[in-house]
Amino acid sequence: ANRIAPDCEVITPEMLPLVELEAEHIERIVQSVSGGAANIQDIYPLSPLQEGILFHHLLSEHSGDAYVGSMLLSVSSRDRLDALVAAFQAVINRHDMLRTAVLWEQLPRPVQVVQRAVTLPVEHLELDPHRAVEAQLQEWMQPGRQRLDIRQAPLMRLRVAPDIKSEQ
Repeated sequence: ANRIAPDCEVITPEMLPLVELEAEHIERIVQSVSGGAANIQDIYPLSPLQEGILFHHLLSEHSGDAYVGSMLLSVSSRDRLDALVAAFQAVINRHDMLRTAVLWEQLPRPVQVVQRAVTLPVEHLELDPHRAVEAQLQEWMQPGRQRLDIRQAPLMRLRVAPDIKSEQ
């Protein structure tokens, strides 16, 4: 049973038995979440694996994240792209971990904040028509360029680029 009701306007320390936070820390967390307290499902301490991920994230602040993976997909139409986005969104809606942000700044300890609802960010990229499409996509996918702001849920991003060849 969730200790934080969906229509909750104020989260108190008593609602968070797994983590010790003062009211001021909880308010910082609430301020960082789109939708405020009503969009917070729960707040937990980090697991040991998540602590390691945070450590490596902070260690590689000016380079790529070791734990970020990328995948290149090709879809044949706008309808299929819309279906793919909807499928990713359904997975995010179903799995708490994908709706989780990791917060640590100005807090006594890092925490994971599970949000009730988040929307998959979709970034539309423009390709250079004078360069090979595959080369541009491979450049964007280089591990050193892969960085995810783990303070923002969901822990997925989608970048979309048109197929220049099929538009001509």
